Amino acid sequence: MTDFPFSFNQKACDSCKGICCRWGGYVWITEGEMIEMAAIMKLKLEEFANEYVKAAYGRLSLQERLRDGEYHCSMFDPFNHRCLIYDARPKQCRTFPYWEQYKSNYVKILDLCPGIVVKE
Repeated sequence: MTDFPFSFNQKACDSCKGICCRWGGYVWITEGEMIEMAAIMKLKLEEFANEYVKAAYGRLSLQERLRDGEYHCSMFDPFNHRCLIYDARPKQCRTFPYWEQYKSNYVKILDLCPGIVVKE
């Protein structure tokens, strides 16, 4: 993403233990993404939706789980610090940290994401 004032070193994900998956909040998903996630989890769509998805503000979102005082994505494995559906993760996750909100104010995530590398 050349129009952002930073780059992202994806190798940093190996050492951060999924900080971005443990923020809490909404992970918006589409029905198509939900179908792909259910397939990876080897669940019927209805089973997947009942266990991992919630409706919020007229949209679909992955549920959160509370563990040890912090909220994390229901698709985050807190023991191995990995995404359970990485190959079918939602667009919101695939595009992180290249979100419009960070284009002009990336300082918010500098301390949270060790993969952010500010361009000179």
